Amino acid sequence: MIGLPLWVKYQQRAYMYYILTPPCKRDSSFEVLLEGINCKIHLDAADTWVENHEMGNAEFDSELIQQIGKAVISHFHIKKHNYS
Repeated sequence: MIGLPLWVKYQQRAYMYYILTPPCKRDSSFEVLLEGINCKIHLDAADTWVENHEMGNAEFDSELIQQIGKAVISHFHIKKHNYS
């Protein structure tokens, strides 16, 4: 895990997560530990943050994933337009 836990507030609830694998300037995907579940997040073709699961079904609300994606990218000071 990288550093201290991070928090995001969504629907009047605070969600704690840890960044397991950070994004980089070449690859927008990253992995977080959210609510005790490993969650892989990446940008899709529509430039929207989505989660990946081996089983195929999403665990968390898409708007929560959007907020986490924006928070992680801003935490690492990476601009979205760097990704192709």
